[in-house]
Amino acid sequence: MFETLDKLFLAGLGAMTMTRERAEAIFEEYVQKGKAKREEKSGFVKEILELAAKSRADLEKIISEQLHKVLAQMPLATKEDLKRLEEKIDQLLKK
Repeated sequence: MFETLDKLFLAGLGAMTMTRERAEAIFEEYVQKGKAKREEKSGFVKEILELAAKSRADLEKIISEQLHKVLAQMPLATKEDLKRLEEKIDQLLKK
């Protein structure tokens, strides 16, 4: 029952900001429309919150990967570059 619902739900309501209260309110709307039974509530809410958490994790992973790609293409100094420069400065100061 929830297979197609989860896709519509995540696309239409934005999984990024899903809360238990909002999931319960959505479930109540389905009950009122006769699309769900009250005894299915805990399973529905749990599934929606799990899907929201997975969506957030997937989005964070995608953003992180893209950010790393962009940063790798930029001519920025790395930690290793800075360490090497510090060591060279230390050597020059000792002379």
